[in-house]
Amino acid sequence: MSELGPAIWITIPLIVIGLYGLIARRNLVRMMISLEVIGAGTVTILGSAAAAHWNGMGEVLGVLALVALGIEGALLIAIATAMSYQYKTFDIHTFKKEVKEE
Repeated sequence: MSELGPAIWITIPLIVIGLYGLIARRNLVRMMISLEVIGAGTVTILGSAAAAHWNGMGEVLGVLALVALGIEGALLIAIATAMSYQYKTFDIHTFKKEVKEE
């Protein structure tokens, strides 16, 4: 567990900051950035755990996780762009009102 010490001290604040941003923000773009911060924290802890316990697998898991985060980011940007074209805003509460009215 001593190999994970520095990674845990980096990861916990990243995940907490991401969760705060996800809960406290109403803007879709800011929520997407918060999700990416949470993903970065997750990649950090998973990569360091894999590197500490499985020799050589940490790099493979890290690359796989970064590819997954890139795809997730691209999909989130596509969804946000489509929603902004339809509703002309990035505010989540406006989305909810517009969807209820339809």
